[in-house]
Amino acid sequence: MKYHVFISHASEDKQEVVRPLAEGLEARGLKVWLDEVQMTLGDNLRREIDKGLAQSRYGVVVLSPDYLRKEWPLKELDSLMSLETGLHKKILPIWHKVNSEDIAKYSPLMAGKLAAPSSKGLNHLINEVVRAVGAAQDGDSDEEERPGASGHAMHQLIVDLLDRVVQAADNQLGMITGVRTGLVELDSFMGGLQPGTLSFVAGRPLHGKTAFALAVAQHVAMNEGLPVLLYTPSATARQTAERMFCSDAQIAVSHLRAGTLSDDEWPRLVQAVERFRTCEIHLLDDQALSVEELQAQARKQAKLWGRVGLIVIDAVQDIPGKKGGGVRDIVRALRALARELNCPVLVTSNLPRSVELRVDKRPTIADLAEIEDLTSSADRVMFLFRRALYERDLLDPGMLEVLIPYQRDAPRVGTVLLDIGAHGVTGRIATSAD
Repeated sequence: MKYHVFISHASEDKQEVVRPLAEGLEARGLKVWLDEVQMTLGDNLRREIDKGLAQSRYGVVVLSPDYLRKEWPLKELDSLMSLETGLHKKILPIWHKVNSEDIAKYSPLMAGKLAAPSSKGLNHLINEVVRAVGAAQDGDSDEEERPGASGHAMHQLIVDLLDRVVQAADNQLGMITGVRTGLVELDSFMGGLQPGTLSFVAGRPLHGKTAFALAVAQHVAMNEGLPVLLYTPSATARQTAERMFCSDAQIAVSHLRAGTLSDDEWPRLVQAVERFRTCEIHLLDDQALSVEELQAQARKQAKLWGRVGLIVIDAVQDIPGKKGGGVRDIVRALRALARELNCPVLVTSNLPRSVELRVDKRPTIADLAEIEDLTSSADRVMFLFRRALYERDLLDPGMLEVLIPYQRDAPRVGTVLLDIGAHGVTGRIATSAD
């Protein structure tokens, strides 16, 4: 198809809705048929519209009071309806100053379709159309140059650097220049998760790797307003969603699954669900997903969203590798993905049992020996350690030590103390540095 979408509309809605929508969709990579753009003086109106309909995969219909009272837009809608039933096309309705009762008077079938209301704003309309269309770059050539393959001019790098410095100064960002994790002490220690970097979070089972990763993902999506791609091959998407809902609502997963929520828990769950409904979180749970397929999914989401704020993978050992390859190759691919999409990638990693045979059971870089030349691939390494798992009489059983032995762009290494409990990982006050 030549166009991704054909926009059917009344002329009265052009300035307020249609033109901004078309410009926004084109900015996101979609090819849009719009009468005032595709038609020139002397063109036959009916013939050109029929051609536009035939050459477009989807029809975006801006249903408004003016649309419903005019004959010509309704003819376009009739054509789209016939194409949908005959050629399996899809109509993407937008309701502008109308409701389901208004639509039902014209077409009960259209009233039953899920629509995007213009009252939610232009960005919402653009996101919904892009999401519905799916792969926004279907018509692009397979020979498209990979980002960064042609190199970077020094003068442009200098301009970008100065822009970042000025922006940081204007916004008074202080030491936190990356994506905030929501764990205040950790953000202060390492400056946030920097775009284009790969961070490792490693530890033995039950030391909080998944709880840590989900807490960061949840904060980035809910509080920073950034899209998050979450890959959890060791847990289903449903299990992960339940865990995140319960963490935010401060309720037990067992209560949720059994439906035994108390009178206090029901409102908290509803509030948590509403908060998540406004978040951009895409979950992957296919155990057979290769790193190449993961890269492809991440690129697809970047096109749909316009950007990716954070990619979280739990855990790297669960990603199937190629024959003759290993975790090292997967790690290199993930770092390349972080740089390509210019977003932080947070990866959890399991540690061998030999860690627990030592007197001091705190992990070290040597415990990640299976990932050869780790420091050449990772930009940051964090180890999670819970003393309470080995010392039952510990006065502070909820203490979680985050050991940071390596940061590529920061000489500072040391330990940050967090809290871990039944509902996940949270911050506390004390930190120490070497």
